[in-house]
Amino acid sequence: MLSASLREAFGEIGLVVSASAAGLADTHSPAVAATTLVASGKINSDDAIAPVLAALSTNTLSKIIVGWVSGGPSFGLRLIPDLILVIAAAWAGAFSAL
Repeated sequence: MLSASLREAFGEIGLVVSASAAGLADTHSPAVAATTLVASGKINSDDAIAPVLAALSTNTLSKIIVGWVSGGPSFGLRLIPDLILVIAAAWAGAFSAL
């Protein structure tokens, strides 16, 4: 509901901002919110890409921080390259689809 409200108030940037904030805790909820907006015809599928990637990106950042803090630098340095590879692949896939 927040995503739809911000989208109405601020356009597509509101949807991306709300998805980014929600992505700090979870990727699934903002992705479902974006796809619900697509299913209801409020946005098209191309407009859902940016909020989903924003949520995935901020969620990856939060995983990096939690991994570093809870596992220490040794764990963090092993974790970070893998997470960066996953998020880079998601962004590359999105751009190759355009």
